[in-house]
Amino acid sequence: MNGFTTANYLDAQIVEYEGQPLINALPPINSPQQTAQLVRRIPEIKAEEVVLPAHIRRHAMLRIMDGFLYPTKAHLQLEQTISSMIRQGYLSRNIADKSYQETLNKVSQMSASENRNAGNEALVSSVIGCSGAGKSTAVEAILASYPQVIVHPEYQHFQLVWLKVECPHDASVRSLCINFFRALDNALGNDGEYERQYVRPRSNVEMLLGDFARIAALYSIGLLVIDEIQHLERSNSGASERILRFFVQLTNTIKLPILFIGTPKAYELFSPSMRSARRASQFGSINWNRFNASMDSGKGTEWDRFFAQLWSLQWFKHPQPLTEEVKALFWDCSQGIAHVAVTLFYLSQVRAVTIGREVIDSALVKDVFNSELHIIRPMIRALQSGREQEIQKYSDLEIPKAALIQNQVTARPIEHEASSIPNIDASPDKLVQLVNMLEQVGIGSDIAPLVAEQAIDELPNGNLIDWIAHVRQLEDEAPPKPKPKQKKPKVVKLPPRYVDNDLRLMMQTNESVYNVMKRAGVILQISDYI
Repeated sequence: MNGFTTANYLDAQIVEYEGQPLINALPPINSPQQTAQLVRRIPEIKAEEVVLPAHIRRHAMLRIMDGFLYPTKAHLQLEQTISSMIRQGYLSRNIADKSYQETLNKVSQMSASENRNAGNEALVSSVIGCSGAGKSTAVEAILASYPQVIVHPEYQHFQLVWLKVECPHDASVRSLCINFFRALDNALGNDGEYERQYVRPRSNVEMLLGDFARIAALYSIGLLVIDEIQHLERSNSGASERILRFFVQLTNTIKLPILFIGTPKAYELFSPSMRSARRASQFGSINWNRFNASMDSGKGTEWDRFFAQLWSLQWFKHPQPLTEEVKALFWDCSQGIAHVAVTLFYLSQVRAVTIGREVIDSALVKDVFNSELHIIRPMIRALQSGREQEIQKYSDLEIPKAALIQNQVTARPIEHEASSIPNIDASPDKLVQLVNMLEQVGIGSDIAPLVAEQAIDELPNGNLIDWIAHVRQLEDEAPPKPKPKQKKPKVVKLPPRYVDNDLRLMMQTNESVYNVMKRAGVILQISDYI
C-alpha cells in the first residue's frame, strides 16, 4: 500500500460533479497560476558547488538536464485538457451508483474484434510535436500532481487515476498489452503479478485485449496516456488500425479518456474515425510547437523568458550577463527546440569550466554545437532553411503543412497587405469543400490540401467551379507519364546437353540402374578396400 492515497472527498466544485466519489477524491481544479507554479522546476545552485573542481562541478550541472522545466501557455492548456478529460470520463463511472456494475458487465461482453463507431469521441485527444519539444516531460509533470492510486475503503475500490503506457517499437498488439500490464503492475506494486497472470504463451491477441479492457474498467483508470504513438507507423500488418479501433472502443464502452503523445510522423496515422474523434473532441488536439520568436503583448517572447531562466543556471564563480548576441545564437542553433537549447547550454557550460575559462561566448557555443551536437546538425539546418521540402525529410521535426490545413488546426498569417491575402482567409470552409471535392474526383488525400491551396493562390477571386477547372487544366498540362516497360520475352527452354557417363542417361534405360552404374564405374566395391 506504499504510495497509495486514501480517498478524501472534497466538496463538488460544479453541480455535475456532486455525488461522484471518483471525481471528488481528486485534488481541486487548478487555476493557471497554480498550474504554472506546479509545473515550474528550477534546479538549485548551492554556493559551495561553484568552487568545486570542474570534474565534480559538471555532475552538479546535470540538474539542468534533469530538473529544469519552464511553464509556457502550452503547459497551461495541456493541464486544463488533462483535468477536464479525467473528470468528464468519470461522469459515467459512478462507483456509488448501480450503473457502475452495468458498465463492468458491458466490458465482460466486449469483443476486441468488434468494430463499433466511437460514441464518445470527445474523450480522445492528442499532443503532437517535434522531438525534444518537451511533450512527454510536460505530461509527466502534470500527471505527477495527481495521486496515481486512490483507495476508497467505503466502496472497497481502487482507483487508478492515470496510467502512462509506451507504444511498442514493433507496433504489435501483444507488445502493447505487455507494456500495459507492466505499467499497471508498477503502479499497483504487484511485482509483475498481472503480467504473469495474463501474458501467457497461449494468450492470443483477442484474449489480451479483452483482459486489457476489463482491468482498465475494474480499476477505474481516469486517463490512459499512450506515448510514442508514431511507432504504429512501422506496422505493415494492420496492427496499427486494430490498436486504434480498440482504443476508440474503450472510450465508447467504458468512457475511458485516451491521450496520445507523438511526433509529427504520427499525425497521418489515425484512421478516418480517429480524425473525426479529434475534430469532435471538446478538448482539442494540442500541437506542441517549438518556441517562436514573435512578440507577445510587448513582454517579449516565450523564448526570451525561457532562455533568460535557463541562462540564470550558471555554476560559475562569476555568472555572466545574458547578451542579445548569445541569445540569438542559441536560437539559431536550437531553432526553438527546448531540449536542444538545454543540452547545448549544459555542454557549453561544461566545456567552459573544463578549459578553465568560465565564459560562454559565441565562439565556444559554435564549437560545442559543431563538435558535440553534429548528429542533429542536418535537422537544425533544415529548420534554418525554412523550406518545407527540406524539413519534411525529417519526419520528427514539424507537422506537414497539408495535415495542418486538412485538419483545420492552424490558420494562415494575416499580417500581410490585403492584396496578398487569398479568399480562403475570409472563408476557410471553402478550402475544406475544395479538398473534399478533389478527393472525390480521384486526387489522393495526401496531396489534395496542397493542390487546393495552390489553386486558390493562383485564382484568388475564383469559386469552387473555377478552382476545380484550374486543377483539371494543370493535370492536362502535366507531362505524360512514362510508358510502362515492355515485358521481357519468355526464355525458350533448350533441350538438355549430356556429357559422358551422364547420370540422367543412366536413369532412362530399361536395365537395372544399379547394373548400369556399376558398369560405368560409379559404384565402388567395398571388398576392394577391406
